[in-house]
Amino acid sequence: MGEEAPEFRVERVTLESKDGLRNAIDIGDKTYVIGRSDDNPKSSITIRVLDKLTQTWVVPTALGVPPTPTNSRSEILVNNDKILIIEKGVPLNDSIWFLEVGTPFVKQQSKIKGTEVVAWSKGVIGEGQKPVVISGPSGVGKGTLIAKLMKEYPSKFGFSVSHTTRAPREKEIDGVHYHFTERSKIEEEISEGKFLEFAHVHGNVYGTSIEAVESVTDEGKRCILDIDVQGARSVRASSLEAIFIFVCPPSFEELEKRLRARGTETEEQIQKRLRNARAELDQSNSPGLFDHLLVNDDLETCYENLKKLLSLDDDHEDSNDSFIKDGKATACYSILSKTNSEILLQSETNEAEKGTTNLLSLDLSSVSGGAPGRTRGLKISSVN
Repeated sequence: MGEEAPEFRVERVTLESKDGLRNAIDIGDKTYVIGRSDDNPKSSITIRVLDKLTQTWVVPTALGVPPTPTNSRSEILVNNDKILIIEKGVPLNDSIWFLEVGTPFVKQQSKIKGTEVVAWSKGVIGEGQKPVVISGPSGVGKGTLIAKLMKEYPSKFGFSVSHTTRAPREKEIDGVHYHFTERSKIEEEISEGKFLEFAHVHGNVYGTSIEAVESVTDEGKRCILDIDVQGARSVRASSLEAIFIFVCPPSFEELEKRLRARGTETEEQIQKRLRNARAELDQSNSPGLFDHLLVNDDLETCYENLKKLLSLDDDHEDSNDSFIKDGKATACYSILSKTNSEILLQSETNEAEKGTTNLLSLDLSSVSGGAPGRTRGLKISSVN
């Protein structure tokens, strides 16, 4: 085997401090130190950055949802802009994480915030189907379309539950209709980068958290987000890899007819919804915002077109899915070695244990990143 390219050379040191053992990785003129706030394995993960030129320490702003700390982990630099972290003692699909330190998203956020920024991304084995963002004006029928999807494909789709600071209404259940929360808490989590989008509506805060989307994916389902155009624009800017669909009426007159036919709103409320609808219809043609426009002239026809967009007639199963299902991904792994094209993971579980493979190869060409959220498309295979 030849020598590794210089850009993949990683210097790792261990630092002993009152906070316990810490691992450090050098990247250019900076050292990234990943540790825990104390010796308790359940305590939060801490990150510090040493500027080697000035010999000063910085605690960066960490965006995204971090992994749950385990007793130990292994790390290695990938593509000079993210650190691969394997948390030990958990199933493989829960153990792969990336700390983004120099990705375009991190650089952008660093400029915006005027401080050092890092971002957590969870690795997901397999191609992973993209979440679906569905927007459209009130009365266009997007709620009915989503309900039909959920009824016909209950095992394929899951609905992202939004957060709100308003009080629950009668029969509303926390965690089902909304995650009801305090303003101070949601504002803190928004500042920490834990929300894909948020908006202030009538004195209350509404938003979609990264964790809410991930919880659907963790159930093996494809997440659906029903949000307005403003929210869709925020999600698009967050670099979450999703399919953006805008549902529009055949005409503005037809939309007004449908709103009035519901008989649930006052004239003032109808006029307000119509004003908002006109603004949303105007914004739906913004370049690069929506991937598809669906005209809901006939509900059944529109629904069939939606299913075609989501490739629901395909019975394709990703090879990585079967790899996880057969039990091979439940062993405890650590990083063994790295080349330009792959990382080898070695099992620390008894090799005689049923379903355990000793070596796995993580294809680096499949590693994609973005915003805090999930890194998809991780291709893993057994090494004989």
